[in-house]
Amino acid sequence: MNRLAIFIFFILPFLTGCGTSSGTAPDVLMLKPHETLPEGIDEEDYISVFLAGTIDMGNSRDWQQEVFRYFSTLEGKYLLFNPRQDEWDSSRPGEMDYQVNWELEHLEKADRIIMYIIGSSKSPVSLLEMGLHMRSGKMTVVCEPEYYRYDNVRITCEFYGVPLYSSLEEALKGL
Repeated sequence: MNRLAIFIFFILPFLTGCGTSSGTAPDVLMLKPHETLPEGIDEEDYISVFLAGTIDMGNSRDWQQEVFRYFSTLEGKYLLFNPRQDEWDSSRPGEMDYQVNWELEHLEKADRIIMYIIGSSKSPVSLLEMGLHMRSGKMTVVCEPEYYRYDNVRITCEFYGVPLYSSLEEALKGL
């Protein structure tokens, strides 16, 4: 996929509707499992971005907060879907079903997906989610070259024309 196509399919939707927002609604919101949007917030007013990738049961870098801070510097209105729970409890009855269904639902309805795979992780669920959405036209992938399946990710991104970055910082600059 050439640069113009990447711009049209990934970057242009982020720029659409950018400008100074009116009213008191925040410009950037983050929604996690078990949370609801504040009353009066209409999801349709926001560009939604799913933050897919390495969590490692909460033991990895909290890169989702870094992305939130980055989007807070941009003009426009963004709703970030963050699957990282502050208080993950796998012993809670039905929690795994809830979490997986929440992620699948929000991946489907997101306007864009940022997939970040940290080099030291295994991230098997991230690979599954990447495969499910590779053809969606809404993916940007960040995969550190140290990742044990980096070549698989690289080749698949090339095949489907999905932007691939080697660091989160590089990807955010490219948005």
